[in-house]
Amino acid sequence: MPIFMKIYMLLFILLLISNLIFHFKYKMKLVFFVYEIFSAIYMIFVMIAYWTPLIIEKLNFVSIIPLIFILVIDIYFSIWGKVEDLGLKIPGLSAHEQETAKIISILFTSPAYIVGLLLAFELISI
Repeated sequence: MPIFMKIYMLLFILLLISNLIFHFKYKMKLVFFVYEIFSAIYMIFVMIAYWTPLIIEKLNFVSIIPLIFILVIDIYFSIWGKVEDLGLKIPGLSAHEQETAKIISILFTSPAYIVGLLLAFELISI
């Protein structure tokens, strides 16, 4: 695994921890809390698996099904979803600031999505 991906994974884990703290602070709906944990752990697994040939050999195309669901849910909430849909009431943030936060989130997680899609293409081609 390249060093830049190791640094990215460390930042990704720190983002996960900050999101968990955020969920507790603003009392987000439990289903979204569970989704946040599951999707982050799965994306970390995907990033590790992509650069570990021994793991890739043991995976099949069924292993990428969660990736499809994660992408669909994240795209939905990034484009059409509202912060209120998550059960959040964030004081002091305008609608523009909330939209900016969603864009930053997608930009930060996009390398994980790209690696996930690369892994998916690799598994399909095996």
